[in-house]
Amino acid sequence: MHAVKHRMTSPPWLARTAGVGLSSVSIGFVGLFLFVLESGGEVTLFTRPLVMEVALVLPYFIGILTLGTTAGALLAWRYQYWSLPVRIHQTVLALLGIAFSWQLVVLGFIAL
Repeated sequence: MHAVKHRMTSPPWLARTAGVGLSSVSIGFVGLFLFVLESGGEVTLFTRPLVMEVALVLPYFIGILTLGTTAGALLAWRYQYWSLPVRIHQTVLALLGIAFSWQLVVLGFIAL
């Protein structure tokens, strides 16, 4: 049990978990948002059914997971957690998360 707890609190594990979460939540947000717009039309932007409310909360999780992924990528380069290709992959994922989060801010999904 101690080994599992230690592994789940290690920075490399947390960085990968943030990266996986960022990818999953980002894809989930886009898919859910498009599904709601396709099924309810533009009226869903004004009536805001429960599914739309859930979709509109996800960008904030994307922002938080982007911060975690970026911090994990920086720590991975500093302490050389993984091999070079894995560090590059984590860095690209962090940069994509930053770009996507910026677009969410510009489009008004995330209010600063």
